[in-house]
This record gives sequence, C-alpha cells and structure tokens, in this order.
Amino acid sequence: MSTAEPLFRIVRGQVDAEELAALTAVLTALAQRAGAAAEPAAPRPAAARWFRLERNAGFLASHSWQTAS
Repeated sequence: MSTAEPLFRIVRGQVDAEELAALTAVLTALAQRAGAAAEPAAPRPAAARWFRLERNAGFLASHSWQTAS
C-alpha cells in the first residue's frame, strides 16, 4: 500500500512507543475486519428438493415427521 499521503498524522503532542503500538494494533484490526468483509462469501449449495422413491417405505402416516417437508 504505497500512497503519497500518510493515513494518519499526529496533530499534537509526542507519541511514545507504547501509544504507537496501540494505535498500530487498532488500525491493523480494523483493516483486517474490512478486508474480511470485502471478500464475497461462498454460495451455499441449495438443499435437494428431490428424494429417491426406492428408499421410501411407500406409506407415510399423516402425523409422520417425514411429511413435514
């Protein structure tokens, strides 16, 4: 990432190493989160809407859990 302008600058005061490390950690975490959100999620396969008739017993009771689909 090479830009002509810096991403941020210190307007007032002096930054010590500890504050600079904390700022770097926060900016890195935000950049990773933004990068993860930008990647498209893989599409989930659709559920099969068919069933094999030879695997059924032939009769399903009206109160069976298999008739709920």
